[in-house]
Amino acid sequence: MASVMMEPKFGSVVENFKNENEGYKCGYCKSKSSNYSHGMWAHQLTVHDYQDLIDRGWRRSGYYCYKPTMHKICCPMYTIKCQAIDFKITKSQKKVIKRVNRFIDLGERVKSKLTGDDSNTCVFQEASSEGNPDWMAAQQTSHVASVNKEKFAQLKSSLQELKGDYSGASRETDTEVITESSDCLKQEVKLQDIVEENPATGTRSLKPGNGPDKDKPPCKKAKLLRLERRKQKLESKGLPLETSAQKQDINPKKLEDFLYQKMPPNPAHRLQVRLVRSQPPSAEFKNSFVESLNVYRRYQMAIHRDPETKCSESQYKRFLVKSPLEAWRPADGSGPPQGYGSFHQQYWLDEKLVAVGVIDILPRCVSSVYFYYDPDFSDLTLGTYGSLREVAFVRTLHSNAPELKWYYMGFYIHSCPKMRYKAGLSPSMLLCPETYTWHPIEECLPLLDKKKYSRLEPNPSVVDGNAFDNINELVVFYDLRPMYYSRYRELRGGSNDLEDEEVLHYAQLVGRTCAKRVLLLR
Repeated sequence: MASVMMEPKFGSVVENFKNENEGYKCGYCKSKSSNYSHGMWAHQLTVHDYQDLIDRGWRRSGYYCYKPTMHKICCPMYTIKCQAIDFKITKSQKKVIKRVNRFIDLGERVKSKLTGDDSNTCVFQEASSEGNPDWMAAQQTSHVASVNKEKFAQLKSSLQELKGDYSGASRETDTEVITESSDCLKQEVKLQDIVEENPATGTRSLKPGNGPDKDKPPCKKAKLLRLERRKQKLESKGLPLETSAQKQDINPKKLEDFLYQKMPPNPAHRLQVRLVRSQPPSAEFKNSFVESLNVYRRYQMAIHRDPETKCSESQYKRFLVKSPLEAWRPADGSGPPQGYGSFHQQYWLDEKLVAVGVIDILPRCVSSVYFYYDPDFSDLTLGTYGSLREVAFVRTLHSNAPELKWYYMGFYIHSCPKMRYKAGLSPSMLLCPETYTWHPIEECLPLLDKKKYSRLEPNPSVVDGNAFDNINELVVFYDLRPMYYSRYRELRGGSNDLEDEEVLHYAQLVGRTCAKRVLLLR
């Protein structure tokens, strides 16, 4: 007896767009027609279906979902995720957190180099030249050059006092010894070692310096000197030596130790992070909508130089408020307390909204959609600070939802230097565009250094484990009801080669799991 296929249960509904061959402007390299992607409009998505879609390289912008055509696009976009549970904070990330904490605790922003009684005064310098690495390098170069000129002048003066005119000096004079009492010439130097003669003109000049004094031991870094002193101290007390790795194992500091440090009794400011549901909008979200919109407008115009006409309320809602994700809470009460779906994380400083993180909470991850902040607080590096807070948020959710342990950062674009900061969140992994397997970013970077587009899976025998090949098993939404594609073709009076090709291509992009569960609108 032949098996009967049951009608699929209603779930997500999407509408496929046939626009993959239409190139459009790239927002990264600014090329006018080299950005290619496959798109679809998500009328409704379950959090499980969207989780499976982003694990195949899809992302959403409002209701619009898109998947870059990786082998064809000018700036290949690799899906990147960070394992938040094993997150390793870096020195630079610690500095960002400390800068924000210092501002909250003491009200400090950027310290100015003041003298006298004002040396401890903290001032805000939004565009301080001292924060510019090029400016700092120029100042250091200028300082070294002035010191070298001073030493050169001291040496030249000493030589002139000794023998006035080099051109008339005798061979006996060349072997005389000069003793200089200044700091730069405390050692004894023979004249013939520092003066050279030009045979063509008969003139003499100072030889280029030979570098550090070879009779003295090389200088050591301050950190090495401290370690040596510590070693001597431990040896004098008869205590066992400990390596830096052992020291870190004894008292490791986690991300939360830096983010949630103990506040002073009377801090200068108070920072509160509130999670509000954006779709469907909660009462808290509605009450703060105007503040969120105003911060977004200021951010887009100041940071991205967008004209005010592109920062309308409708554009903001379409981009960062409206979402196809259905709010969902497990029936057994498990999972995050606030459930799954689309949210805004609002950063309130003294009851003033200063930043917003737009996120999706999915079964296995927190997906970062966008982050924007008040440009008046650009010096606090709130973008990096926000990503660290979101990593910590994943770690908090993990206690109630064990499968939720990843932080998705969108796309990593190796050819765009401004996007490489995402690789700083460790450990991170990239998605192979051919097999949809995950690989440590450290193993992928050498491949991307050679070619913009690369298969990240090293084993050539590995294939897409979620590939789709049976078009009859694809589910569609037709005539106001769900059905399999085979039934749809019967109702339409037979197959259509062009439509079959389009539908099969869509199914291959979304994968077997979603093709059999997500309803394709016909």
